[in-house]
Amino acid sequence: MLEALERMRNSHLPTTESEPKAEHDLIFRSDAGTPLRQRTVKREFRRILEAAGIRPIRPYDLRHTAATLAVAAGVSVKVISDQLGHASISFTLERYSHLLPSIQDEAAPRVERLLMG
Repeated sequence: MLEALERMRNSHLPTTESEPKAEHDLIFRSDAGTPLRQRTVKREFRRILEAAGIRPIRPYDLRHTAATLAVAAGVSVKVISDQLGHASISFTLERYSHLLPSIQDEAAPRVERLLMG
């Protein structure tokens, strides 16, 4: 995945010295090299969902889903919080830990395994 994103970034780099260098180091950007407008992203996202036969959702819903899946996968809350740009881990926990009650159920056995070997 990272290699594909790197190829996308490099495909936007100038191929000659006379081409202007992009103002922003972005993977997804306009033809002018500037950040994409929010309405452009939303419009394209809706178009892609419709073409794929997927019910309409907001791009923001993907962020929430990714965070929820990360919590379910046992990713460190600190890492999730950093990725989401939250000001504190407690904010992330308030938002996502209630979604997966099994996390609480798994806590004691994990500590017990650590202590007992």
